[in-house]
Amino acid sequence: MIRITAYIGALFFFFFISIEGTVAQVRLSGMVADQETKTGLPFVTIVNKRTMTGVLSNENGRFYIESLPGDTLEFSMLSYTTKLLITPGMSSTMDVYMQKRMFELQGVNVTGKGYKKDSLAMRDEYGRYFNYHKPGAVDVLKTLPANPITALTYLVPSKVRKRKEQFHEQLLYWEKEKFIDYRYSPELVGKMTKLQSPELDSFMHEYRPGYQFLNTASDYDLLLYIKQSFEEYQRKKQDKKEP
Repeated sequence: MIRITAYIGALFFFFFISIEGTVAQVRLSGMVADQETKTGLPFVTIVNKRTMTGVLSNENGRFYIESLPGDTLEFSMLSYTTKLLITPGMSSTMDVYMQKRMFELQGVNVTGKGYKKDSLAMRDEYGRYFNYHKPGAVDVLKTLPANPITALTYLVPSKVRKRKEQFHEQLLYWEKEKFIDYRYSPELVGKMTKLQSPELDSFMHEYRPGYQFLNTASDYDLLLYIKQSFEEYQRKKQDKKEP
């Protein structure tokens, strides 16, 4: 009887904690953009430093996050200076501009090293989210004898746990996208095709390879892929010119 009462009490405790966490939350949305070009930045990591949960900006740089007034939000991205933002007292829409790091302009090798260094730093800082897995029946059974209250929380829907699961998926997606950017770089594609922006950007977007291919492809495989893609691109371009 005492144990059942404790379970019920714990349920009410976590229920009220969940309500309390949603009452004062504000919703922030907007776009993360390059400070110089004012263009949206995709896959910027936005982390609430208090809860250590977060989101990623989408392909156009748009973002949406919920937090409490006074929370510190950290905006970070490879090759950009980290930016901190204090959550205001009410829901609002805003644009956040990030400054590009100057040392990232030194060449392909520097960019490659920067990717690996930043990726390892990201894994180190957010390791518990990279390794996070959704609690299941086995977790409940293992935890129940030693800590029944913790085991009980695994059975109760939680916005915090859902955000952690979403952040886990976003971090994995971010890591794969950055790996593609590292290997399929404008410097490499530009040397192979002799294209320049904005045509280079259009070509790279149309023929952007997938993570699975790049994860196993050798340098030769990648160069061959770019060469064959460019030949197809030129054929399509020529066909459009012909009446």
